[in-house]
Amino acid sequence: MSHYVLDILGNSVRAGARVVRLTITESPGENIYRMVFEDDGKGMSPELLEEVFSPWMTTRRERRIGMGLPLLKQGAQQCGGDLVVDSTPGVGTTVTVAFEYAHLDRPVAGDIAGSVVMTAASAPDIVFLYTHTTDKGTYRFSTVEVEEALDGVSLTNPSIMRAVQEMIRENLDEIGAGLDERTVLHNDMI
Repeated sequence: MSHYVLDILGNSVRAGARVVRLTITESPGENIYRMVFEDDGKGMSPELLEEVFSPWMTTRRERRIGMGLPLLKQGAQQCGGDLVVDSTPGVGTTVTVAFEYAHLDRPVAGDIAGSVVMTAASAPDIVFLYTHTTDKGTYRFSTVEVEEALDGVSLTNPSIMRAVQEMIRENLDEIGAGLDERTVLHNDMI
């Protein structure tokens, strides 16, 4: 999932967003893994929104194929979920993707912390807000709070990036985020 997170957050950056929100809800109890990406970027016209799931459509100049959203939508649908994009020109875009949590083919989370920090460091003028909720609790991350705590030290500093990633990972571990039942089951069998 972290590769998709990196791709969609990057889309928000390229869309000129000032604030980007990522909200992840993972609940084995409710059998849901949901990611909601919200930005206040330039948004998409109705015509572009109609084409957004075409694998051959992209707004990028350096790469002519936009496979991220079509592949993610296909994967979500194969796992009992879906992907929906809502966008208004001049207002922003919301991408919501959901999977059945327990579905055997649901991709594992991967390094969400790394994707969030890498994107935030690449766009220091954008506010990134990340909320992750599990059945055990909620963790919230804000680049505004991190910048205040760093007192002028840049998040682009590699040692700061590593420290912030580790902080996020530790907090996610506390709430059991990314603890995939398939992994736990596999590890119990070994």
